[in-house]
Amino acid sequence: MSAPAQDRSTASTFAKGMAILAAFDGSRPSLTLADLARATGQDRATARRGALTLMQLGYLCQDGRDFRLTPKVLMLAGGFLQANRFGRDVQPVLNHYAAELGHEITLATRDGHQVLLLAQSAVQNGPVSFGFTLGSRLPLLHTGLGRMLLACEDDAGPLVQAAPLPQHTAESLQDRAAILAAVAAIRDQGFAATDGEFEPGIVGYALPVSRPGAAPVVVGASRPRDAATDHGRDDMLRCLRLCAADLRQSGALDSISAA
Repeated sequence: MSAPAQDRSTASTFAKGMAILAAFDGSRPSLTLADLARATGQDRATARRGALTLMQLGYLCQDGRDFRLTPKVLMLAGGFLQANRFGRDVQPVLNHYAAELGHEITLATRDGHQVLLLAQSAVQNGPVSFGFTLGSRLPLLHTGLGRMLLACEDDAGPLVQAAPLPQHTAESLQDRAAILAAVAAIRDQGFAATDGEFEPGIVGYALPVSRPGAAPVVVGASRPRDAATDHGRDDMLRCLRLCAADLRQSGALDSISAA
């Protein structure tokens, strides 16, 4: 089979360099050249050139055989956050409602077959804290955030079929048809709830922030199962709805949803 024709409007060398950066997915603090080649599908010579170029630009450093990201990569995220007024318009809203709720609140979108965290509040002594930060990635199929993102899609079927299906807990659904049915139910009821599918004993809730037809952005929170009574669920959903409404009103996410 012949290789697909290269899009002449794109720079393949630049794309290979970005693949090197993307290989640092947070699962490990450092990667060897062999790791980079394996993660990107590049041969070792190509991966080496990309890594050395990124070192020269200041985005990677090397310690023996290991390559690490440098703090300079934060400049890329910082430009996005500042341009979209996260510090001024998004973070205060998340912090306000998280303090009222007593649980961390997370803002997320979809990146391929994963949930990408855009922002997260901080609550002192909160009952559930996974230690995730902005840029962290979560499973698409077994989290409340992921299910809500799927429900925002016009056709979630291809995503459900293609996304990884790991067994995080004994309660993680392993039937893709059942997951798709759950997504359809979420679309009808307007909110997502997953029970123990990602972390044992943890119930996750999520609601949409983006408007219909826009790129999906959702907000969510988690709590221990023994605290997830009907009354507690209603309080959490009410707070998340108010949070989502304030985020929409701020307009800070309009450029993200339009992407």
